[in-house]
Amino acid sequence: MNKYTILKWEKLLLWLIPPILRKKTHFNWLNVLLAPLRIIYEETLYKMQHTGQVIYLEKVLNETFNPTKSYNPNASIEQKRLDQLIYIDESVKPTIQYVYLHKEYFEPDKVLPDLTILKGALRIPLLEVFKHNEYDNKDNKPVYLAHRKDYTKINYANFRVFIPENLIKNQTILSQPKKGETASNTAAINVTDSKYHNLLNFYKLAGKSYESYAYGPEK
Repeated sequence: MNKYTILKWEKLLLWLIPPILRKKTHFNWLNVLLAPLRIIYEETLYKMQHTGQVIYLEKVLNETFNPTKSYNPNASIEQKRLDQLIYIDESVKPTIQYVYLHKEYFEPDKVLPDLTILKGALRIPLLEVFKHNEYDNKDNKPVYLAHRKDYTKINYANFRVFIPENLIKNQTILSQPKKGETASNTAAINVTDSKYHNLLNFYKLAGKSYESYAYGPEK
C-alpha cells in the first residue's frame, strides 16, 4: 500500500486543532466525531485496491470470512484446500469433445495397424476414431461427449466458489443444501448469507454468475 494513502488520523487531527483548543477532552470529542469519516475512508480505499480478478476476490473472501488463515495468491488449488482457504475454480460446464476419423487426424510418422478386412472380393476400411490428447485425464475417467442440450437447456455458472466446511458448520457463512440435493463435496450449497453475496456481487465482473460449494479436509 502506498504511504501517501495512509493517514495518521490522531496526528492529523492534532495539527488541525488550534493550539489554544488542544485540550485532551476537546481532542477526544473531535476524534469520536471523526470516526465515521475514518471508517468510510478506509473501506473505500480497500475497495479501490481490489478488483474482480480471481486472486483479489479470493483475498477479499478470506480476509472477510476466514481471517485466521494466511492467503497466498501463488498457491495451487491443492495447497489452498490443504490450508482450508476459500478459493475459486472454473465452471463445470463440459468442454466440447471432438472426434476424428483416420483421414482427418493422420500422423504419417505413426505406425498404424492394417485397418481393413476382407468381405468377399472387397476390402472395406474399418472405422477408427481418434481423440485429441488434451482430453486425457489423470483419473482415467471416461470421456464425456457433450450434447447440444448441455449448452442450450442448462444454465452454468461462470465460476465456482469453494468454502471450507468448518466455516459452514460454525455458521461463519450461513448456508443450506439446495432443494432436492444432499450436502456433499460435489453438490452446490445455497448460501443464505447476504454479506457473502453482497461482497461477491460488488467485486465480480458484471454479468458473471457463480455457485458455492463446501469442501471438507483432505483425507
